[in-house]
Amino acid sequence: MITNFDSTEQSQEWNDLVKQYPAYPSIRNLWCRTDTYRPCERLLNDYTDIATHFAGIVRTAYMYCPKIMLTEAQLLDGLFFLALGPTAVNGVLGKSYKDGPAIIVSGRHPTLEDCLVAFTTKSIEDVKEDAQKAAEQENETILPEDLVCAGTEEQLTVRPLEYCVFGTTVTWNQALGLNSRFYTEFTNRLKHAHETGELKSTIIAEMYAQLLYGAEADGDASDWYGAAIEDRCRFLGQRWQEWIDAEKQGLVLYENQNDASVKELTKSKGFVPYFEANARDCAEVLRKQFHLRDLAGAANTGSSGGNDTTVTFAQTLQAIAKMPKRTDARMCIDRAVELPEGKPALRETETDEETVDESVDGSTGKWFGKSVGKVGKVEKPEMSRQLLRDWYQFVYQKTMAQHLGAYLVAVSAPNNSFARLAGDRSSRSSLVLNGSITKQLGKMPFVLFATFCYQSQPVIEAWRKCNADTSKRIQKINTRNVAYAVEQACQQKSLKGDGIDMLWSALVAGVLALLSALSDNVWFNGKSPIWLVVMVAWFIGIVPNLIDIAKWLLGVRSSFKTVVYLE
Repeated sequence: MITNFDSTEQSQEWNDLVKQYPAYPSIRNLWCRTDTYRPCERLLNDYTDIATHFAGIVRTAYMYCPKIMLTEAQLLDGLFFLALGPTAVNGVLGKSYKDGPAIIVSGRHPTLEDCLVAFTTKSIEDVKEDAQKAAEQENETILPEDLVCAGTEEQLTVRPLEYCVFGTTVTWNQALGLNSRFYTEFTNRLKHAHETGELKSTIIAEMYAQLLYGAEADGDASDWYGAAIEDRCRFLGQRWQEWIDAEKQGLVLYENQNDASVKELTKSKGFVPYFEANARDCAEVLRKQFHLRDLAGAANTGSSGGNDTTVTFAQTLQAIAKMPKRTDARMCIDRAVELPEGKPALRETETDEETVDESVDGSTGKWFGKSVGKVGKVEKPEMSRQLLRDWYQFVYQKTMAQHLGAYLVAVSAPNNSFARLAGDRSSRSSLVLNGSITKQLGKMPFVLFATFCYQSQPVIEAWRKCNADTSKRIQKINTRNVAYAVEQACQQKSLKGDGIDMLWSALVAGVLALLSALSDNVWFNGKSPIWLVVMVAWFIGIVPNLIDIAKWLLGVRSSFKTVVYLE
């Protein structure tokens, strides 16, 4: 599993990328599609940085994990996966029919289509119960008239949820506040979809379009370009169906978490036991980072010699470590108003100030990397609500990965993120790869990446065999081998570039020849010890190799790292 593919992470990185482009159509009408208006497809072709960024992430993870696991939410509410579709995603990984699928979707229902229905719909009765529970947790009272709904208890409505794919939250008031015609039509169409030949993905997309945009008359919003209401989420329904069809065709694998064979394969102890163990281990990382060990009692008693911020941080940390439900943890963190909000860890998509400029020289056609700033110059983590959210998100994702029998990979994790902090504190239980490799992989054409994977099979296989039992030395060697293989595969050649290299080589050879002659006839003159003469000759001989090594080390430096967690 990849931390970057959490639906909220996808949304944040997507927004960071598209905000650079003034022609971005906005998330509101991204999924509209008519015969003349196709904003999502046009966006992907006009701004290829989106696909390049995604390719870098998924290819970096694929280098270690030949199977990329997604949860149903990461796929069905994931902006990158829905915008690109299964054909493009498989193409990014260089996959064809002979290679087998690389994407595994894990859900809690018999089929991926059932997952879509469960993810986007709920019965009116269940929505009312959820609304009542939410009110009780927030110490509020819901009156009976607040739960009045035009539909019957067994009819379906949209599921109240924060949807990244729509960029908005559907509240329980919205889900219960529709007219009876909506509930009747929605329920009947889904119930009889197989009989009528309608696609459930299309039905759901049309109903969400009616919910979110139905109040707008067709001619009121000029940005819809005359699109009818049912067309305003048409492309989203199409993408959902493409993933469902890809699973049926075997291009994508699907695992039902409740299936006995899957449970036997994963041998999971259950989500809660893994969560408790990870929360305990990761809390220890923060306690060491901020010297909170002496405040363990403060979290229980509410008194300590520490300041209010430190005590509140320790108390909140201990509280959310016992909350395996994300909504509960988020509310707990939000209530800790004594803590500063804090700044989120700077993602690679948020800044243009790269520490290493990785590009192709226009005059020589060769790839080069040059340092343009201080590598690793980032702010230290601070005790804040944002750090607690970052901590909880990592614990939750690592727990989910273990529960599903997968490794967790954090691609291009910044230095001040908890993902990096946890990776740095572990000994042999993580592999760290330079973040610049991710950019190089993202820029590779599809054919070149497939060729690279084939030609570098021994290197990649050796890296994939690294686990928590492998010695740290072997882990580092195999990780560097992978980085070197990527850098070599990305080198580009041109006649002018080769000519410049030949001139530099001739110049270096001339200087070395001069130094050799001076050492033999002037400096030493046969009077120096033989070991010193040998050392000088050896050093002069390896200078070209040292120059190549220095250029490579400079080229792969980055303040962002990819971390593979082996436990």
